[in-house]
Amino acid sequence: SQWIQAELLPHYSRMYEESHSYLSRITVLRCFGALAVKHGEIENEVSTELMKKIVAVMLEGLKDRVANVRMIAARGLGLVTISGQCDDATMSTQVVPALSECITTEADQDCKYQCQLALESKA
Repeated sequence: SQWIQAELLPHYSRMYEESHSYLSRITVLRCFGALAVKHGEIENEVSTELMKKIVAVMLEGLKDRVANVRMIAARGLGLVTISGQCDDATMSTQVVPALSECITTEADQDCKYQCQLALESKA
């Protein structure tokens, strides 16, 4: 977790911020989403600090100008929700409000659907 935060996240965050290609941004979001997921029988213990960085990038992705990027960000937030590793405060003050806003304001139906699925996975 510390190595990921020190070595990978700064590089991936820079890639996301500087990319003019929506495909690069999608790839970065998928990488961040994969960090939140339990793989097989091995419990993926994500530190609170790492989870907050994952959530921050996903929330930024929800505001992207390209609908496909927003949709992947919504899926990533669904993975964060399913993982159960995001603290309640972050979920209630950042993730749930962002997904709820996306459902009411998003023009793209597929993106709206992914936001709805992410919210439903919390229940």
